[in-house]
Amino acid sequence: MISRRAWCCSRLLSCTSSPKISAPRCNRVHHKRLLGTTSINDLVLHHKHIRSTVPCPSSVPALDPSRVFTNSELRLTDIEIIGFDYDYTLAPYTQALEDTIFNMIIEGLVSSRHYPSSLSELKYDPNFLSRGVHFDILNGIFMKVDAYNRIQSESVHQCFRQLPEEEILQRYPGKRLFFSVHGDSKRFRQIVDIFQIPELYAWCSVLNYLQSTQNSAHPVLVYEDIKNVTTELHVQGTLHSHIMANIGSYLEPDSKLVDMLEMLRREKKQLFILTNSPYEFVNVGMKHIMGADWRSLFDVVVCLSKKPKFFEDKYRVFRRLTSHNTPAYGEVKEFKKGEVYCEGNVRDLHRLTGWDPCNILYFGDQMYADLAEPVLNQGWHTGAIIRELEDEIGLQNTPEYQLNMHLLKELNYLIREVQRFLPDPTAVHFTEQWCTERKQVRAELRTLHKSVFCSTFRTHLMPTHFYRRLSRFAEIYTSDLTNLAQYNPSHYRFTPNRSDLPHEIN
Repeated sequence: MISRRAWCCSRLLSCTSSPKISAPRCNRVHHKRLLGTTSINDLVLHHKHIRSTVPCPSSVPALDPSRVFTNSELRLTDIEIIGFDYDYTLAPYTQALEDTIFNMIIEGLVSSRHYPSSLSELKYDPNFLSRGVHFDILNGIFMKVDAYNRIQSESVHQCFRQLPEEEILQRYPGKRLFFSVHGDSKRFRQIVDIFQIPELYAWCSVLNYLQSTQNSAHPVLVYEDIKNVTTELHVQGTLHSHIMANIGSYLEPDSKLVDMLEMLRREKKQLFILTNSPYEFVNVGMKHIMGADWRSLFDVVVCLSKKPKFFEDKYRVFRRLTSHNTPAYGEVKEFKKGEVYCEGNVRDLHRLTGWDPCNILYFGDQMYADLAEPVLNQGWHTGAIIRELEDEIGLQNTPEYQLNMHLLKELNYLIREVQRFLPDPTAVHFTEQWCTERKQVRAELRTLHKSVFCSTFRTHLMPTHFYRRLSRFAEIYTSDLTNLAQYNPSHYRFTPNRSDLPHEIN
């Protein structure tokens, strides 16, 4: 029997030489003709039709990975102030940083926690975990969860072992996570920060190694040890010192970023930085990216802000940094351009600058620390930097992905329509047949992704838990901050597509 992959490839070749193949738009028209169908045979004929007329890749418009995507209407003419986080927003670190964090965690476990020295042989795999994945601290299990907290069966791993369906049901009845029951919000966590990915991969790798070689390792204890080692790397400044000493390995000069910021200033936008990182660290990185006079582009620079406390604690006052990068003890009565400040709170930021919260657009990469509080409770507009978009859109533009996605959409339509004839035995037969075929197509789509957890943004039919938060906390989102330069900063209006609600679809 010919494999799904081979069949798709053969269809691709036939499409290349046959310009008359129908595009997906034609099939949607065919759907409308079938809505009043009076027989199962009409649907069976439609199934044969889609199997023989897969759309040409050239008929499917390519997605632009450099676009800025929008969840809510946003007029840039209303924006007077634009703010930026530093890590993974202004500073798009290279993959080498994740490798370094992983290796430093392993080294810390061996040197200060007396773990086996043989752990140093473990290697980091950037394609295993991804943002949005949930994990069960009690059992060392990683899983993909949709917007309604339902677990996707094919994406559940205990360390590197994929769990079978029956074991998933035994551990998580109904294949759902209940975060608010019996304090399980502390048991189940989500990877929301890129910095967490190498940390949790270290947990997965070490736990797997210990359980396979010593048959004795509790997931919670290993997790706590790794968490403590990681905290020490940050608190003691070990990680920051290493990055600063090897800045060229982790950041690249970016003339596009300088050009974009200068363009925003010419359009009379006020710019600010609000970051949790220390100034010395930010200064080394920004000098490398933008040059020594980078501060001249920003009206306000705030470091060590301790987000999200910055948006919640009204009594943390601002402190000015002296020329020796030490916090001064005098009251900050105004912000002066060229000065650097730390700590503080959002209420005083508004008071000292006179900024209207409704005119602020803030970009960050961390959904909860950077974006949730500003957009929900402070009146700011928000933009998310989601680097995973570039790879995901690149995959969506491949012919093989488009072919399988076309088949998946058509099969979903057929399954939905044939069930109108239940309990007719023929309808039962084709429902099961097309569900089986759909499962095969889904499996084929999974093989196209680098990560074993596949798309960051969707499960089979539903948005992921990660995307649900993205759509709520970020009004716009893009893969790289410099993509904003394509849009006129004084006149452009980001307008989302009007999507049909389920009850609006015929």
